[in-house]
Amino acid sequence: MIIRESQIEDVLATYPDITKEILGISEELTLLSRQKILPSGNKLDLLFVAGTKLKLLELKVESFQDKFVEQTEQYKTELLELQRINKLVNGPVDAYLLCPSISENQKEICKSRGIEPIEYSPEFVLESFFSRLKNLAGFITIKPADHGLWNLHLLNRLLYQMEQIQAREGLVSKTGLSESTIGSYLRFAEEMCLVTKRSRSESVLTELGKKYVWNRNPKALEDNMSEEQAGVLQDFIIEDPFASRAIYGIFTIVESIFTLSKNTYPVPLDLLINYFKESSGKFFEWASQKAALDGTKMYSNYATELGLIGRIGNKFYITPNGIRFILLLQLHKTIKTVDALRITTLNERGK
Repeated sequence: MIIRESQIEDVLATYPDITKEILGISEELTLLSRQKILPSGNKLDLLFVAGTKLKLLELKVESFQDKFVEQTEQYKTELLELQRINKLVNGPVDAYLLCPSISENQKEICKSRGIEPIEYSPEFVLESFFSRLKNLAGFITIKPADHGLWNLHLLNRLLYQMEQIQAREGLVSKTGLSESTIGSYLRFAEEMCLVTKRSRSESVLTELGKKYVWNRNPKALEDNMSEEQAGVLQDFIIEDPFASRAIYGIFTIVESIFTLSKNTYPVPLDLLINYFKESSGKFFEWASQKAALDGTKMYSNYATELGLIGRIGNKFYITPNGIRFILLLQLHKTIKTVDALRITTLNERGK
């Protein structure tokens, strides 16, 4: 088995409900210490409090060995001594030895020494961890949306009218677009966080939407996106790359080109298509070559309009703004991921 013990320990320390399930107990667990340094200098993997009891966990990612019993027994003895000299909270100490494989005979050996043997699956621990992570952090499962709108500037026709008109019926009349097209544009504008629904038939500009509209170039044609407008959207995406599926798609297409540039530069379209499909989580949804091509072209168009990438023929280039964008995005993405993980840090170990 190729897995570090500390990785399983991370999960059990951070998600006590998984630990409870493995131990087969109903009491609530509270982590008291991790990698606690004992008087002998040895380190105890995990120590929990459950009601009035202490739960000592010695964790292994390899099959049972006799020395594990002696080790666990020694740790329990040291905890009892710490209690005796008032250096550890009082209460019965239950000792557990967790191994991926323990025979019935080996279990009897443990029990005869006052140790509860637990045969567990590291695979189950890691699968349970990822399952809980998905519930805590929606960005784990976020995928680009398919809106069929090929360019961001197509929204301008709608957005520029929304300072005065919010009702869908009025927007149809003013823009000359069909009701179904208005509906599609509004859904995409919501994905871009430019618009929000006020009621079933009315939508209004968000603060971001207002800022985008105010930064238009009044001398330019309606389908033009100004440098200032592009900057407004860039900054928003950098701050929250997981704000919506469409925004995540823009971030992912730029990141894909940046990563592929380490192999070849400029990045050819045919190389980008499959990489973007897989890295954005659309492997099955974009199973056909046409679907993958359309998705890649659509999101690369968005990124091009924002000035994050350049396209000449079927080759893609990273712009100076694109490099800044990627570096800042990776920082924000890391912060969000760490916050979601809530894994015990090294500084919290040994307390």
